[in-house]
Amino acid sequence: MRISPLFLLFPFLAFAQNTLPTFDGVVNPEEWSSAEKHTIEYEISPGNNTPSPVATEAYITYGVSDLYVGFIAYADMSTLRSSIRNRDEGYQDDFVMIGIDTYGDGRYMVSLGANAEGNQLDLKFLPSGNDDTSYNVSYESKASKHQDAYHVELKIPFSVLQFKNKPTVKWNILLYRSTYTADSRSQNINFPIDLNNPCLACQTPVSLTLNNIKAKNRVEFLPYVYGGLSGEREDNTLKFGKFNKTIGLSGLVDLNNVTSLEYAINPDFSQVEADASRIVANNTFAIAFPERRAYFNEGNDIISSNLRTVYTRSINQPLLSTKLISQGEHDRIYWLAAYDEASPYLIGGENGSYFGEGTAAYSSIFKYQRTYKQGTNISFISTNRFFKEKGSGHIFGLSGLWRLGENITAELEINKSFTKEPNADWIDEANEDNDIISGKTVALDGENLRGDGLYFSLERNTKNWNTELEYSQKSPLYQTPLGFVTQNNVRALEFEQGYQHFFKEDAFLKQMNFSLETEFRFNYQGLKKYSSVDAGAYVQFSGNVESFAGYSHVLNEEYEGFDAKGMDNFELFVRFNPSEKIQLRAFTSIGESIFYVESAVGNNFFIGTFNSFQVTSQLRISPSFRYTHLKNKEDGSYYLKGYIGRLNVNYQFNKTLSFRIIGEYNDFDEAFFYQPLFKWNPNPFTIFYIGGTNGYSRIDNQSRFSIDNSQIYMKFQYLFSL
Repeated sequence: MRISPLFLLFPFLAFAQNTLPTFDGVVNPEEWSSAEKHTIEYEISPGNNTPSPVATEAYITYGVSDLYVGFIAYADMSTLRSSIRNRDEGYQDDFVMIGIDTYGDGRYMVSLGANAEGNQLDLKFLPSGNDDTSYNVSYESKASKHQDAYHVELKIPFSVLQFKNKPTVKWNILLYRSTYTADSRSQNINFPIDLNNPCLACQTPVSLTLNNIKAKNRVEFLPYVYGGLSGEREDNTLKFGKFNKTIGLSGLVDLNNVTSLEYAINPDFSQVEADASRIVANNTFAIAFPERRAYFNEGNDIISSNLRTVYTRSINQPLLSTKLISQGEHDRIYWLAAYDEASPYLIGGENGSYFGEGTAAYSSIFKYQRTYKQGTNISFISTNRFFKEKGSGHIFGLSGLWRLGENITAELEINKSFTKEPNADWIDEANEDNDIISGKTVALDGENLRGDGLYFSLERNTKNWNTELEYSQKSPLYQTPLGFVTQNNVRALEFEQGYQHFFKEDAFLKQMNFSLETEFRFNYQGLKKYSSVDAGAYVQFSGNVESFAGYSHVLNEEYEGFDAKGMDNFELFVRFNPSEKIQLRAFTSIGESIFYVESAVGNNFFIGTFNSFQVTSQLRISPSFRYTHLKNKEDGSYYLKGYIGRLNVNYQFNKTLSFRIIGEYNDFDEAFFYQPLFKWNPNPFTIFYIGGTNGYSRIDNQSRFSIDNSQIYMKFQYLFSL
């Protein structure tokens, strides 16, 4: 069984509504005397159900409308890792969480917690074993520090959880604590886990029975005002346009305790923080960025897929959108509709992808999922986009996840795509090169296209061994109008065998994982596009040191008639986290790869470092640096060479108020920017910020830089609940 880096995790609990404790961040056992008491006493990483290095007590009780959870986390307070942070940034600290499966079928587990400062952490633990850290709900948390422990209290409204509306409900509960010893990060839960069972949420032996609880139907309004001023350089002068101001409204209405309707009218989906630049100098395929917009994050676990059928950032500038999510006892429904004023257009090819900015479009995503025990499910999905330019795109698909016995999981996805191209010049490179895919032009000239996508995987997990087989295919004309598919005309087969070994508690080595993988890719004409054999080893050492070493032998890689063979690559990653104040990460790789512009094999090298220094409990400095080059094998000249340096400085006044400044220099573009931001963020949805961005580039043939663009902006968004 593969262990997620975040585990959350309770014999049968049944108790009536009792006298509620004072919610003040201090867990007084007398106040919690009527609550059920439990302990977190099993270390699951790096140990394997070994005794936890520190004691943790947990208390659970409830009222009519809220669930109350209290933790007493014992620790050496002189070495406790805990700083004041923004929401969802405390995963590197000592923290506690409770996981709640309101349906008891393993479809997901809502996991809520806090660190010793009371900074909130929330996520969804999914049946695939992954964590959805973009998930956010509104709940209260308070914390306090004592001589030999810290206390955390959580007050969780039943209204933020979806569950069956019955006089008596039964939920599965898991308890979790992450802490640090002198040797390693220690992950602990309240029961021993079975590594032969891939469904962690299904293993909990503890259920919570609640009687006569009420979940108030939420009616929420989220209005915002935004203002900004931007300028660009013209004739060596920075010229500003008119002050841009806008207002909008979004909100949520609970139709009942399992169904919610969200809406957004002229929403502002600008990001608080710019995406970190990536090195793409020798990449022929489009690159995806994570979804950071809160409106789209709820329900992500329903629409996630291995074929990347849905990529919500493809809905770029919606003027109006609605979203309905229903979580029934055996059914889940996701339905989103939007009118998008500027829709991106992506076409996957065999050797690269084509991208353009489209015009307005009507978009919709619908998915129905039937759920069963152990996270098993069967789904139907439909995505549709209709451009005002008369073009359209549609996907219809079936998918499922099945638990076959105790330790085998199978997944299957089948999609059919139907595309009617608009007559438009959105993709410049397609018009210039006149590229052809399976007899159809890449240029958008009104052609009708049909395609299919298929994914199948079979995975077996045991305590020490993990085996996975994956097969996928995407036909030449397959397109996902609201997804992110960058390569088509490909059939891929992958096989991976992994082994993990646990050591004794006092050993220098804490955990070791080995993997061996092979991959083959062919196009639909039978041409072998890529084949490789890879090996890797992950080792966790005493002293909070982790390392990964990998070797890849590329048997062949074909690109536009050029077939490179026998390319070797080595990579090494090291992480050193001796204390809360220092976290160092370094990565390097060396080997051979194709320079696609000239269809030649060169010698590549990459080195990067990503670090964090907690100077005080409120000040964090995070520098990063990435350098790469690709050299001509014959004369040593550079096909490409450059680096990206980035610095993030964050000062946290308290857990809701912060100031940060980001600076980044991109040597490939010979440009840099800096971005200051002052932010107040008391809950996941209310926010006020004011900031700006200045971008600079090098003046031709000079060492000086000149400002290219400048922007000042502010936004105030406030959540009203009725």
